[in-house]
Amino acid sequence: MISPRLKIILVKVRRLLFLKSTSAFDFILYYLSLPYNSVQNAEGKGRKEKKIVFVGEFLPPRIPRVAKWLKKTDASFVTVLLCHSSGFVEKFSNDSFDQTVLFRNEWHLKRILHGIRDAYILHGFAPKSQYPSIAHKMLKCPFVADMQDVFSIYYGLHPKLNWLKKELPYEKDCLLHADGIVAHSLEPNVALRLLKCDSKPRTLFFPLYCDPDFFRNSNRKFNAGEIHLVYAGGVTGSHRDPKQYGSTQFHGLIKILSEQKIHLHIYPSPSNIPADYQEYDLISKKNPFFHFHPPVHQNDLTNELAKYDFGILPFFKNQTEQSESKLKYATTLKLFNYLEAGIPILVSEDIFYQNWLIKRYQTGLNLNQNDLNNLNALILKADYNELKQSVQKIRELFSLKNQIKRIIEFYDALTKLAP
Repeated sequence: MISPRLKIILVKVRRLLFLKSTSAFDFILYYLSLPYNSVQNAEGKGRKEKKIVFVGEFLPPRIPRVAKWLKKTDASFVTVLLCHSSGFVEKFSNDSFDQTVLFRNEWHLKRILHGIRDAYILHGFAPKSQYPSIAHKMLKCPFVADMQDVFSIYYGLHPKLNWLKKELPYEKDCLLHADGIVAHSLEPNVALRLLKCDSKPRTLFFPLYCDPDFFRNSNRKFNAGEIHLVYAGGVTGSHRDPKQYGSTQFHGLIKILSEQKIHLHIYPSPSNIPADYQEYDLISKKNPFFHFHPPVHQNDLTNELAKYDFGILPFFKNQTEQSESKLKYATTLKLFNYLEAGIPILVSEDIFYQNWLIKRYQTGLNLNQNDLNNLNALILKADYNELKQSVQKIRELFSLKNQIKRIIEFYDALTKLAP
């Protein structure tokens, strides 16, 4: 039987071989000036349209959500998604893209970009930043760097990890040379300070927000004798290095909650490598208080989350060697998914920004790591119905429907500044 560690190595090797083998072919075609004419241009259509070209390696669910509300708000937008074939996750996508083109390597991407002549905005999404960096050197339009997880602050500007050393120059290029930054968290500000940036690009602080199409009101009645928590997101197995992945290894949390007879449900991210979560499936077959579910499409996620009492963000500072700034300023979409589902949130005090949001709007309970050992009693002290009412009220403020105009205004401002 192949071990999870070996399975992950094989996945990485297969991706690398595919990248190398196809790059030679596309390199030749690119230098023969043979573009890959897959993206339709607007010439001769006789109608006004503004084409937004989204480019990135790994498709995060926030990008299709933003694209959907851009098109709902302004009918003149045409949306094109260019995503690496190994990073495209169908369960994260939706039907809001007029075109989706999957590229194989950087030369294939350059061939595609060479054929685009009418882009209104280049919206590059990270992590990672290599392909947005390449695209902004080729497309003659304003470049927006869409940043959520910023690698510069994970371990500083001189990390030991080889893949991170290769990534940081691209991230630096995007942070320093974008026409505008869409910052979903406070991480880009920290990174720009580390980079000693004297002239910061125009920045729009735009939290991940809630999609009102997914708002649900849970009909579940709170039962003090049977509390159910849910986590949706990345998970990693015990074979991974805890110095890097400790915050998504849940074996200790499962044990602590099971001893209190609290149920924990986990929905792994659709982008997770299956080898990373097979052991959790085995644990759930033996532990009546732990339930491991298959990944679900973003469109179906809040229907699942609404079945439970609380969403949980169990990230604490002693779990990994990532920087204090990373933990302090990070944000995750799952926080807003929990609000969409209408359920209160249990949040670590160590994730400062997300903790502040929940405390500020009274949508959950704030925990230190020791509180997990007495979680049952802490939950029973709270007014559960009051917390649910706060959730349903505040998610309207965080609605993409109400906030998307800020991105549209940001686009307009950048195009007016363009030469």
